[in-house]
Amino acid sequence: MINHISKDILAEMVHLRRHLHQYPELSGQEHQTLAFIRSQLEQLSIPFTTYENGGICATIGKGDSAIGIRADIDALSIEEKTGLPYASQNIGVMHACGHDIHTAVLLGLARLLKKEEATLPAMVKLFFQPAEETVGGAKVMVEGGCMEGPQVERVLALHVDPTLPVGTASFLPGKMNAAVIELDIAIHGKSCHGAHPEMGVDAIAAAAQIISALQLIPSRFTAPTEPVVITIGKIQGGTGRNIVAGEVHLQGTVRVLDKKTGDQVKHLIRQTVQGTAAALGAEAEVALTDDYPALINHAVISLQMAELARELMGKENVVMMDAPSMGADDFAYFTQAAPGCYFNIGTAAPGTAPQSLHSEHFAPDEGCMQVGLALLHAGVQAYMETKK
Repeated sequence: MINHISKDILAEMVHLRRHLHQYPELSGQEHQTLAFIRSQLEQLSIPFTTYENGGICATIGKGDSAIGIRADIDALSIEEKTGLPYASQNIGVMHACGHDIHTAVLLGLARLLKKEEATLPAMVKLFFQPAEETVGGAKVMVEGGCMEGPQVERVLALHVDPTLPVGTASFLPGKMNAAVIELDIAIHGKSCHGAHPEMGVDAIAAAAQIISALQLIPSRFTAPTEPVVITIGKIQGGTGRNIVAGEVHLQGTVRVLDKKTGDQVKHLIRQTVQGTAAALGAEAEVALTDDYPALINHAVISLQMAELARELMGKENVVMMDAPSMGADDFAYFTQAAPGCYFNIGTAAPGTAPQSLHSEHFAPDEGCMQVGLALLHAGVQAYMETKK
């Protein structure tokens, strides 16, 4: 059962989480958050290393191998509307994705493992990672060597899930989250008077056709068994109601689950955009930039974690996911460097209406932290058994 965690650690996690929630910071600006984490580690006499982006790797125990656990620490540009007594004090910034929960759980795990340090046959590395929501702080830490010296052989991370009730967890071996490709399109037409469109080339009309044509790629040019998402999220163009626009810029995101599909989709996007623009007398430039890779869970480790969850929580509280999420997480950089498992913990309080991540009303049930801590601790123990 998960109630073996001491009440003082549970109470401490709640205290830490509420402090973090009150003082959220955006990606790349997590200065107070990182200072707070360092102060907590220093109080516990846990050594740590910092990286170029401020990320922290705390180490507990010794050995020629290690298990790593990640918590992301950044918040979002959202004005909180929960009405909680510990609501954000930073106007326009909120922990609406649960990273305060993730960080508090990892600090709770640090406290718990520090008490067990003398019995650990291998090292535990705790990664407090900035900038998950934007530039991918995981990549900076991995490239900075956080998975080496000693080598991390297994890596774990959790994420809150408001669609699941508190007291539950979900797992998925294999493909878990999508890879991200950033899409930028510049459409060049010819401006003219709106009353005489035949004198110009309407970049807005071309943009409209391009947006529609792009949606045919997932539905008609890729296999239904290989999910593809193409979303245009931003359009800029035009200078007046009676002027045919000569220039339009589009920004979007593409989501795929593997590199082969990604390469195929990039080719199709270029072909579709440039061909559609040309058919309307316009020209188009396409920029496709690979961002986060797909997050692939190690099958054996994921199934082991699911079984540990069943033992701790009962099989009725463990969900095996049917399909990956087309959302992304830069924990993928960690799972590229070592086999690992990324799983979800439910946060929906009994009797409450469904919530969503990235919402100004997101208010997870803090009881989820007990589940998160118990599962991560069990994952560490399982790894340590392989080292005895």
